[in-house]
Amino acid sequence: MLNKKLIPFSAVLCLALAGAVTARPSEPAHVNRSFILSADKVSAKYTATYVGNGNIGVSSSQLGTLPTRSYAAWIYEHHPGDVARNASLPGWDAVNFFNGKNWLNDARISGNVLRGYRQTLDMYNGILETRYNWNDRGRMTEIESGIFVSRPNPNLAVTRFEVTPRYSGKVKVDFSIHEWPEPKRMELAKIADIKVKMVNGLPDVWYPGHMKVEQHSAVSRQQSAEESLVAVPDGDTSRVAIAADISWSENVGSPVIKTDTPDGHTSVTVTFDAKAGEHYTFYKYVGIVSSRESGNPLSQAGQVASAAASEGYEKALMDNEDAWHKLWETDIILKGDPQLQKVIHSSIFYLLCSSRAGSDFGIPPMGLSSDGYYGHIFWDSDTWMFPPLLLMHPDIARSLVMFRHHALPAAEANAKLNGYKGAMYPWESDENGNEACPKFAYQNALYENHVTGDVAFAQWQYFLATEDTAWLRSYGYPVIKETADFWVSRSTYDPADGKYNINHVVSVDEGLVGVNNDAYTNLVAIRNLQIADKAASLLREQPNPKWRNVADKIYIPYDSTRHCYLTYENAPPQSLGAVVPLLYYPLELKVANGVKANDLENALSFARKTGGGVMMGITLYQNVAAEIQNRKLFDDFFRMSFKPYIRGSFNVFSETPQNMSTNFLTGAGGFMQQVLFGYTGLRITEKGLVQGYKPMLPPGVSEVTIRNIHFRGKLYDVTVKNGKTTLAVQ
Repeated sequence: MLNKKLIPFSAVLCLALAGAVTARPSEPAHVNRSFILSADKVSAKYTATYVGNGNIGVSSSQLGTLPTRSYAAWIYEHHPGDVARNASLPGWDAVNFFNGKNWLNDARISGNVLRGYRQTLDMYNGILETRYNWNDRGRMTEIESGIFVSRPNPNLAVTRFEVTPRYSGKVKVDFSIHEWPEPKRMELAKIADIKVKMVNGLPDVWYPGHMKVEQHSAVSRQQSAEESLVAVPDGDTSRVAIAADISWSENVGSPVIKTDTPDGHTSVTVTFDAKAGEHYTFYKYVGIVSSRESGNPLSQAGQVASAAASEGYEKALMDNEDAWHKLWETDIILKGDPQLQKVIHSSIFYLLCSSRAGSDFGIPPMGLSSDGYYGHIFWDSDTWMFPPLLLMHPDIARSLVMFRHHALPAAEANAKLNGYKGAMYPWESDENGNEACPKFAYQNALYENHVTGDVAFAQWQYFLATEDTAWLRSYGYPVIKETADFWVSRSTYDPADGKYNINHVVSVDEGLVGVNNDAYTNLVAIRNLQIADKAASLLREQPNPKWRNVADKIYIPYDSTRHCYLTYENAPPQSLGAVVPLLYYPLELKVANGVKANDLENALSFARKTGGGVMMGITLYQNVAAEIQNRKLFDDFFRMSFKPYIRGSFNVFSETPQNMSTNFLTGAGGFMQQVLFGYTGLRITEKGLVQGYKPMLPPGVSEVTIRNIHFRGKLYDVTVKNGKTTLAVQ
C-alpha cells in the first residue's frame, strides 16, 4: 500500500488546504459480521425490513414468500377528497408452494411448523434470504428464498425460490402479480375533525395509495413463462408496468404450466413430479417501469425482465453485489462496540435503499419501505437525511436538493396563494411539490414555515461541499433567492424596538401552534437571508437589499435571567429546552458554551419528561454536547437518542419509543449525523470541512475510521483515536 499523507486537525484547519498526494490503490471493502442482520426464530412480533435501490423498495415477510407492499419513487395516487399518497405497486414478489396437501403461504407461523428458521439481511451484498424446514403434519420441505432489488438497474428486481421435498410426489409452485384491495378511504383533504386512531401501533389514516390494473396477461413456454400487467394510480394519469420472466432448473421435469388472468391478477403455476431430496430452483426476474421513465413502459419492463433472464441469475446477482460493494467503499468502521457498528451499517443501508443518484427525488420519512406519512416529503429529507449523504455520497445527495429545485414553481404558487412573495415550500410535499397536508393538520401547512428555510439551508450546504458554482447559479440560487424573498414578506417590522418578528407560526415542537418568534424558525429565516446575500455576491447577482436588513433585525427570544434561549417568545418554563439545541446544530448559532450547556440540560430534562418523543431533535443534541466537551451530556444523549427506537432483528428505527412506525429514516439520518459530525468534530463551512472542536467518542468505542468521504472533489479518510482526528488524503 502506498503511504498516506496524515494531516492532524487543528481547531480551524480545513480540508481544502490539504496538499496533493499520490493516489492509493483501491482496497478491499471492510467485510465482517456487522453487515449481517438475522432473525433466528419466528416471532409473533415480527418487524419487517426492506430492500431497495432508491427507485423501488419492497418490504419483507416472515415466510419470505408472502406478497408484501412495494413502492416506487414518483408514483402517487391523487384520489378525489383524499391526500396524495405513495401508491402501493401491485404485489409482484409472492411465490407459493403446494406440497400435495397444503399451500406454504397458509402455514401457521410457529417454531414447530417452521423449523431451523433463519432470515438474513446481507447489507454488504444487498440481498434478503430466508431458510427453514416447513413441517406440515410430518411432511417436511426445505424452503429457501431470496430477493434483491438491483442496484445497477433501477427497474429490476429478482427473486429466487428453492424447494427440497423430503418426499416424492406431485407438487406445485405458483407465481403471481396482483392488484391490492382498494382501501377504506377517509376524505383527509376535506375533513378537519377526523380523529386519528392508533391501530397496532400505527395511525389509521396511514393506508397505501391504490393502483388499478387496466391490462394484464400471462404466457407459458416450454421451460419458462411470462406474466405482466399495467396499473394506474387512482386519480392519476401515470402508469406502471410490471413484467416477470419466470424460469426454473432443468431437473423440473415435464412441468405442466398453467396461466390464469382473473380480474386484476396474473398467475403462473408450475406442476411437476418431485423426488425426495432433490433441489428444485425457480427464478423470477421482474421489470418495473413507469410512464415517467418510458413512453412504452410495458415494452420496457418486458425488455428488462427478459434481458436479465437471458443473462441468468448469477450475472444479475453479481452485478447487484458489485454495485453495493462500490457504495460500501465509503464506510464507517469503529472499534469497541459491535452492536453500535451494526446500527451504523443498517442506518447507512436503509438510507441508500431509498435514495439514488439521478432520481431527483427526496426521501419520505419512511423512504420506500412503507406508506408512513403518505410518502410525503418533509424537512426530514433536507435536514436529517441529506447531510450524511452529502459527505458519503454527494451524487445521491444531489437528488434531494434537485427535487426542491424542480418543485420551485409549485412553492412560488404556494406563496402567492397564501399572500406572500417568493417561494413557500409545503410542509408536506407530494411528488409534484404541492402541499399535501391533511385537513386535520392544516395549521402546519399554513404556519410551520421553517421548512422553507430548511430547504434553502440544504441547497447552500450542497454548494459548500461541492463548490459547484454552475450548479449554484442554475439550480441552487433560484431556490435560495425566492425563499429569502418569502421571509422578507413573512416578517413584520416593529418600529418600537426596531426588530422584525415572525408571528403566528407552528413551532418545530409541533404542539406549539400560533406562537410568535419561534426560535428555530427565526434563526433558519436569518440563515436563509444571509445565504441569499452571500450567494448573490458570489455569483455577482444583485441582492435584494432587504435580505441583509431583515436578517440583522429578526428577533430570537432569550431569557437573560436563566441564560438560555426560549422555544418561542414568552414561552412558559415547562417548554424550556424543547428543540432549542437545534439552534447550535445544525444552525450554528455562536454563543457562550455556558448557554449551550443550559439549553442542553433543559433539553435533557424535557426529553426525560416526554419520553424522548420523535427520533429527530434528540439525535442531534449529542453533537452540541460534544462541541462543548460535556462528557456527561454526551453520554446521556447517546443512550437516549437511538437505543429506545430500535425494533426487531433488523435494526429498523421506529418513529417514537412507543409506536411501531417503521422504518423511520429520519431517525437513521439524524443518527448518522451523530457519527459523522458529532464523533469527529467536523463541520461544513465556507472555509471548508473544518474541525469545530475536539472529537468525542461514545463509551466503549476506542477508534472510528470513516473511509472515502467526499468533499470538494477529493476523497478523504478520517480517523478518530486517542482524542485526535487525522486525515488521509487520497
